[in-house]
Amino acid sequence: MTNNLKRKKDKKQSILDAATQIIMKQGYKKASVAEIAKAAGASQVTLYKYFPSKIFLAKSVVIKLIIEGYQAAEDTLDSSTDTFEEKMENMMSYGLKTTDAISDDFVVFMYGEFSGKNGDDTVKKTYNAYKHGFWKKLLDQGRAEGAVNPQITDEGAIIYLDMFISYAMDSNPVNAHSAVEIKNHEKDLMHLFFYGIMGR
Repeated sequence: MTNNLKRKKDKKQSILDAATQIIMKQGYKKASVAEIAKAAGASQVTLYKYFPSKIFLAKSVVIKLIIEGYQAAEDTLDSSTDTFEEKMENMMSYGLKTTDAISDDFVVFMYGEFSGKNGDDTVKKTYNAYKHGFWKKLLDQGRAEGAVNPQITDEGAIIYLDMFISYAMDSNPVNAHSAVEIKNHEKDLMHLFFYGIMGR
């Protein structure tokens, strides 16, 4: 029984891993369920047992990327050898590397999921579940090293972050830049945020 559960868990993970590679590279529209199933060594029938639709599968990829992104950032903060500034640079480097690996089409899909375009707020809930704990840890560590401006409060930083997220996910074309345009300026935006809280 235990081995059977492990096999199912492993198969689901292999499908999700294959989907992550293919959808990130090709985008949501071009990626096919048949190709993903083949890459995972599974049939389409098996794939649909775990992920009932292509949208659900792609949404699961977005959630996976959010969780992995937070985990990578947490690991960076837990490093005992780097200075706070070096940690910030490492986090920005990871973020930019991930962004560069994501196709423009999938960026559009991701932003749609953040804004609940498909009638489901799971992606936003996942992001919010990690948000406060991570940013508090980052700010506390930065203050302890004298790297973060002490006048910047936790809540002020979160409000600023939420303003960026809300603006980026705005579906009104009059008010918002396109998801692809925001992706193309990711380096600028990260620099403004990370170094902004350091008071530079």
